[in-house]
Amino acid sequence: MKKEPLNFLFQTNAFTIMAMELEEFHMHVGEILMYCQCIEHDVKYIYAFMADGGFKENMIHLEEERLTLGQIVHLLKEYDQSWEEPFLSEEDYETLFEIVHKRNYYAHHVYLSFCYLDDEEDFNYSFERESKTILKDLEVLSKLYDKVEDKRLEYMKNDLDLRY
Repeated sequence: MKKEPLNFLFQTNAFTIMAMELEEFHMHVGEILMYCQCIEHDVKYIYAFMADGGFKENMIHLEEERLTLGQIVHLLKEYDQSWEEPFLSEEDYETLFEIVHKRNYYAHHVYLSFCYLDDEEDFNYSFERESKTILKDLEVLSKLYDKVEDKRLEYMKNDLDLRY
């Protein structure tokens, strides 16, 4: 008989409480993915501004090429570090590269770490571990999002014709 993921969550009172926490977990995964998408957009925007050629042409090129976030971060880092005063630090770039891995993890694997576990103790342990990790990741992502968004807005103020 095929077992459905998370079906066992609603079988006992203890798991019903966990299901309430699971709803919050779902919300946090959504927040993580939102930050990742916004950061990806802003990184594309900043790269399109920095790169040779016109902003609009660069944005169209990025969309047509369907470059991944990792590829765009590499390109941005090259351009940014060729300037006298890069706006992102080496630590920021490490975090951006880490975001690529985090986004993939949250999009493809985070639920698999606990949703197929039959043992309540194993489930609770894995779910708690992921819950703690997601809160740390949210803090890091929100700070980087603010920094990248501030820089994108700075570029917009400098040239109102850049809007895509």
